[in-house]
Amino acid sequence: MGAVTKQTLFPPLMPAGRPFRVSNASRSSRKGIVASSLKELISKTLEAFLITAGVVTLVLEEDGTVVDTEEFFQSLDDNTHFMVLEKGQKWT
Repeated sequence: MGAVTKQTLFPPLMPAGRPFRVSNASRSSRKGIVASSLKELISKTLEAFLITAGVVTLVLEEDGTVVDTEEFFQSLDDNTHFMVLEKGQKWT
């Protein structure tokens, strides 16, 4: 048998974005955001909520669990509901 050469016609694609829901601390505003990483979700959340202070905390809306590692973020289901907390705000 001869050697088989595999040629890639297209570069590898970025991981597909996943849908999430994000609300502000007062739950008065909710946004749907698609992101493939925690960093991307935080970046898009800052943009969507017009937050200029770069320091925010993302927590699970249902119980206030802080989402601060990529590993934990990747373990969450699509459509997970987050709450974005700015400096001084707390989950209630």
